[in-house]
Amino acid sequence: MARIRRRRSRVRSRRIREKNNKKDDILVTATGLFLEKGYSGTSTNDICLAAKINRPTLYWYFKSKELLFFSCHMKSIQYLLMPYLKEAASIEDPEERLKFMIPQFTRIICQNPELKVLIHDTFTIKDEYLQKVRKIWKKHFLLLKDSISQLQSQGKVRTDFNPSWAALLLLGMMTWMTFWFDHSRKERIEELSHQALDFAMQGLWAENPPGPQRKGSPSKRRKAGAKRG
Repeated sequence: MARIRRRRSRVRSRRIREKNNKKDDILVTATGLFLEKGYSGTSTNDICLAAKINRPTLYWYFKSKELLFFSCHMKSIQYLLMPYLKEAASIEDPEERLKFMIPQFTRIICQNPELKVLIHDTFTIKDEYLQKVRKIWKKHFLLLKDSISQLQSQGKVRTDFNPSWAALLLLGMMTWMTFWFDHSRKERIEELSHQALDFAMQGLWAENPPGPQRKGSPSKRRKAGAKRG
């Protein structure tokens, strides 16, 4: 009997793995199509053809196109946003936290082109899943806002602006990069992440904004190198 139970357990485990693998395959395929065609331009037929499945199989895993899109977004949140937020929240000093969040989120945006459609199209779909996504993204906003508020209390950044608006402006700057950043130029990501931080610090800091731990911006360093050459 024990041998039979072990065999059944192995069979169940294998079936679960196969189910999860198929589900992940569908999510990867759908994410690629959503990035290529947008949410509204992608049909369930497109997804079935690309994933090499029939419609009943698709709807067995995802009851609707909306749920599939939401699942794609939640997967990116799980693997990209949540680890980033966890690390940011673990930084006690608000200045160091902000100096981590801005360049790191810029890197996440630039390294993952699918966020263009997942972020922007999600907020155009008014369904039951929007509130769940909005609730998670709000944690990011609140952490930025609280960091700015703490720095205002310490007298390190300007106090003549609303910290909520400042956080929204920073988020807008970073998420909008999905529309203009050339994802084939990944060698520019570090430079852009540093410039995003420089730009934010110049706007926020009361005086003598503390730049990243390097001398000059990348463009200035290139010019200096050219002069020395």
